[in-house]
Amino acid sequence: MTLTAQPSTYSKLLKTDDDLKIRIMQAVEELFFKYGFSKVTMDEIADSLGMSKKTLYRIFSSKEDLLLEVTNHHLEECDFNLKKICSEKGIDPLEKLKRFLNYVTLIYAKMTHSLLYDLQRHAPEIWKRVEDNRSRFMETYFCSLIKEGRQKGRFRKDVDEKLFVLIYTKVLEGILNPEMLSNLPFKPNQVFETTIKVLFEGLLTDKARTEYHAN
Repeated sequence: MTLTAQPSTYSKLLKTDDDLKIRIMQAVEELFFKYGFSKVTMDEIADSLGMSKKTLYRIFSSKEDLLLEVTNHHLEECDFNLKKICSEKGIDPLEKLKRFLNYVTLIYAKMTHSLLYDLQRHAPEIWKRVEDNRSRFMETYFCSLIKEGRQKGRFRKDVDEKLFVLIYTKVLEGILNPEMLSNLPFKPNQVFETTIKVLFEGLLTDKARTEYHAN
């Protein structure tokens, strides 16, 4: 299945013919994910795009403004894609779970310790927004997915979906934070994948677990 990006943010920009703003946001999102927020300067952003810093500041008043725009788009894109995965009709809950986890793993694979550390230390309001939205995604989409799986006999019925999501969220909050990750010899996606293995395989019924590994 090919996931498409949430169209609202960038489509609105296209309607205003602000292609330059789109180009900047796409390039900066890649830079922030790779190098972090504080280590990337507006001069470096302008150089990477082959434009003057004056032009860059005409579009975005500051690096903080640029970070906010990129974060908003990224969260809207995640919201759209996770909702699409969980609401798709005619798809087995186990397959939805695999697609859900694959998508989230790809997001964590793009992240670095620098980005997570920067957001928490230098942009705490943005970090809180990211954390709040992560919790909302889990409570809204993931909870409904687990509930559907329980109803269809794919997930264990003796595990309450709300309690499971609460445990899952708290585990991620505890381990996927900059201070913890900085002391671990693992990348964020490695930590996330191991967390999935430990938690989610225990959620599946014996039959579903066998099918999960077979595929």
